[in-house]
Amino acid sequence: MSAQAVWGNVGRALSECTAALFPRLELGSGSRTAAPRTLLELLRRAGGSQQSGTTAVGTDGLVLAVPKKKVSHQKRRQKLYGPGKKQLQMMHHLGKCPSCGHYKRLNTLCMYCVGEIRHIWKVYTRTETAEPAQEQELSELDKRILYPGRQETEYMKKLKKKEYLEKRMRTLPVEDEGSK
Repeated sequence: MSAQAVWGNVGRALSECTAALFPRLELGSGSRTAAPRTLLELLRRAGGSQQSGTTAVGTDGLVLAVPKKKVSHQKRRQKLYGPGKKQLQMMHHLGKCPSCGHYKRLNTLCMYCVGEIRHIWKVYTRTETAEPAQEQELSELDKRILYPGRQETEYMKKLKKKEYLEKRMRTLPVEDEGSK
């Protein structure tokens, strides 16, 4: 077979495959429909008015990136415990807080002192929620009779105590080297 015959067979096979895949798309000199310019246009023509095939396609015709496989256990561990630069580094820039004596990062505020200041500000700036004027004169018995559904459960009492919140661990005090 000559090279021209091979290329003729390949061209014929491609046109048959195109006609089978996209029956509405007619390629050729006498066709009324122009060839699609983007993948999005091709998908719209192939699917008709259905937009379900274009969910993973952007407006510019590019297919959005999606991982093909789940990251393996080995690669995950290698990322976590790989070379030394990628692991957690020891902190050498620690100093002593001048006011409380706990460890803190150099050139930063001590987190223990900041927490203490926040607590003091919260105590002094907290305003009690005032009851409406008509309820201030009611006794406890009157309130129970007027509002029978308003009962504080154990769960609500625990929530008000805020014991469920995780508190920041207190930093260790700096040990003096001379006292050893």
